[in-house]
Amino acid sequence: MSARGRKSVNPLDKKIPVNPKFKHVRSTLDTGASLSKYLEKLEEMKRDYNFKKDEIFKRMKIPTFAQLVVQVADFDTADETGTIAEEGEPYIDSCR
Repeated sequence: MSARGRKSVNPLDKKIPVNPKFKHVRSTLDTGASLSKYLEKLEEMKRDYNFKKDEIFKRMKIPTFAQLVVQVADFDTADETGTIAEEGEPYIDSCR
């Protein structure tokens, strides 16, 4: 085999093969704000909210509304008992 018959290909120009098994895995390095993160956030908003031009408030799906109600209930119980229900850490109120 002679070197004359081969093309010299830059290894950095080669395309990395995609494994469909790990297609959903993302990098753990967070570099801050980016267009891809912004577009993902918009897609999430489109999934969770139904937009219409003439409405003042956003419409939510039932599961999203249920999560909101649960979070408000947890916050209200934290105000009454002085502790946060999920984490169990003491709730510090500067007004008392």
